[in-house]
Formats: sequence, structure tokens, C-alpha cells
Amino acid sequence: MIETLLSEERKMFRDTVRRFAETQIMPFVKAWEKQRKYPDEYYKKISEMGFMGLMVPEKYGGMGGSLLDVVILGEEMGRAGVSIPLTHISACCRALATHGTEEQKAHYLPDMASGKKIGGYCQTEPNAGSDSANMTSFAEMKNGYYLLNGRKNFISNAAIASLFVVLAKTEKEKGSKGISVFIVDRDSPGVSVGKDEEKMGRHCSSLNDVIFEDVKVPAENLLVPAGRGFKEMMIEFNSERCGNSSLCIGMAQGAYERVVKYCQERVQFGRPIADFQGIRWTLAEMAIQIQAARLLVYDAAFKAEKGKVIGKEAAMAKKFANEMSIWVVDKAIQLHGGYGYMTEYEVERYYRDVRGWSMGGGTTQMCLNRIGYEILKTGGSGKASGERSS
Repeated sequence: MIETLLSEERKMFRDTVRRFAETQIMPFVKAWEKQRKYPDEYYKKISEMGFMGLMVPEKYGGMGGSLLDVVILGEEMGRAGVSIPLTHISACCRALATHGTEEQKAHYLPDMASGKKIGGYCQTEPNAGSDSANMTSFAEMKNGYYLLNGRKNFISNAAIASLFVVLAKTEKEKGSKGISVFIVDRDSPGVSVGKDEEKMGRHCSSLNDVIFEDVKVPAENLLVPAGRGFKEMMIEFNSERCGNSSLCIGMAQGAYERVVKYCQERVQFGRPIADFQGIRWTLAEMAIQIQAARLLVYDAAFKAEKGKVIGKEAAMAKKFANEMSIWVVDKAIQLHGGYGYMTEYEVERYYRDVRGWSMGGGTTQMCLNRIGYEILKTGGSGKASGERSS
């Protein structure tokens, strides 16, 4: 179905990304993981391909792509065994392109599109993860600027970011309705970045605390004011959730392709283990699960392309794709036997990575909450609720 719906231009884009990933990325992933970071070479390569500006309008030097392009990029790069700077592409760039003033867009987006500047999205706090509205970061208006104080944690790209899109309360008594969104330059006095977190997986990407201590944010760097800030950023989560899902699907696909090859080559009891019915059935179930997740995320992306509301669809795709990828990669390890536990065969790395992606952008439980909310709001009809699409 997906093949029949994709335009020739989109198919060409997918093929281009796949060739790039297979030749310029896949051969280097193991070495990069040992370094525990993506080298400058990685960002240079994806910037030269235009991927950093995928969702930046052409007017500002970007590709002018949509969520569907992010899904294609995410799946192909995930298959190669790497993530993409998802929060830069689908959160920071998209937020600026959607909500920024002309001055803000002209100032930031060209450098973000070229990869000269990388954005970090600052929402999560030590005591405000899923309960984002409970954040304590506060920005007080003083003499024409906002004085920002707070601490964010688990921030992707923070170690290399040049700017941050920051959520902070400006009206404490109003809860989530008192949250505003700001653009904060990394070199502003009072901004500091904590140590790289030691993680189970995703070793090539960094997660850090970002601390704001009496940071003077110019009034013109207000991106979305209170009353709309939290709601608008939650809508932007639909885009990130689809990108997250596509990465998980790609990683599951990469592990699946490796295990199919292994089962065809591994001989036991005088024949390839792929000849055994139990193995074949497991491979078949893996293929079914991957395709089901792919259909869910592309359904959400195609609907967004048409301007439709995808809050429920994005949550469905993420919940299913996250759990699917963990299951599929776990089976890939199992079918490899003892070799699956060894780094040489790479499937263990896919497992460590997808396990981390299953929490970013909303846990399974939060996705289920969103799906249930949407069902009850529409009486199960699936009709749009009037919320702006993502």
C-alpha cells in the first residue's frame, strides 16, 4: 500500500537516503559507538545531504519537507543503525518554522538548516517528565527581558547545541496554561550543560542536563506566549512521535534483515536453521509486526500531509512501534543464539538503542492515555477534534 501512495519524488528521496546510509553511515557505526559519540564527520555528512534542514522552508535554506519525509529519513537511517538529530529536525526547526516571527526565522533557520547551528529541545525536568505541566523553570519579565531560571534533564543534542528551545512558566499560578516557549542562545551568560549521562544504549548520542541561572532572554526571543505555549508544543509532539516510531521501525528492520541472513547461513543438524518450522514461524511473525508498525506510522504521516489531526494516530504508531521493535530485536538476538549476545553481530546494539527510544517523546503509558482521551472525546468515531494537525 505504501508503495502505491508514495510519489516518485518520495521514492527517489527514500532511495537516496538508503544509498547514503548504506555507504556513508553503516560502515562506521560500530567505530562511532566505541567513541561514545557521533563525530563531527557524521553531522557534516548529514548536513551536506540537507537532512538537518529537512523541515526548514526553502526560503531559509532548507528542504521544505514534511513529516512524511522525516518518517522516510528516520526509517532508513534507523535501518543503518543510527538515529537522526530528531529533536533538532522535528522539534526545534519545526517549532521555529511554525511559530517564529519573520525576524526569528531569518536569524536562526538558515544556520540550523545548514547544520552550522544545532538545536536542543528543553522540556523534561527532574520532577517533570510525563507530568510536564509540573515544571518549575520560571521566566520573569524584567526591564524588557525575561530572567530565566531552571534545570532541564535528558536533553538530546545538548552537548553540541548552539541554541535551545525552552519551555518555562511565566505565570506560575496558571499551571500548563502559564507555560511559554523561548529561544535561548547557548552562549548566553548563565547557561551551562551538565555531564554526558551514561546510558544503556544510544551511545552515539548525548543526553545532558541544561541549567539556566539568571539567564537574560531578550523579549524578542519569546517564541510562543503563555496560554498557547504548552498546547502548541504538545501538538509538535505528534511529529516527534512519528519520527521516533520510524527510527524504531528502521532498527527493527535492520535487525530482522541480519537475522534472516544468519538463519539462512547457520547450519545445525545438517541443514540451515531457516529450514526449521519454529524458526520460520518466528521470522514470519517478525515480518508481520514490522509491517503493521510501518502502516501505522505512514497512516499518521499521510494524514498529516493532508492537514488532518493526528494526535491519536501518532500515539498509536509510537506505542505499537516501540513495543514491536523491542520484541523483534529480542527475537533477533534469540535466533542468533549465543552469537546474538556478541557485539560482532550488532543485533544487541539495536536492542540497547530501541529500548531507549521507547521512552523518548512519551512513554507507552502516556501514549495509551492520549489514545483513550481521543477515543472518548470523539465517541470512538475517529472524527477530527479541531486541534491543529502536526
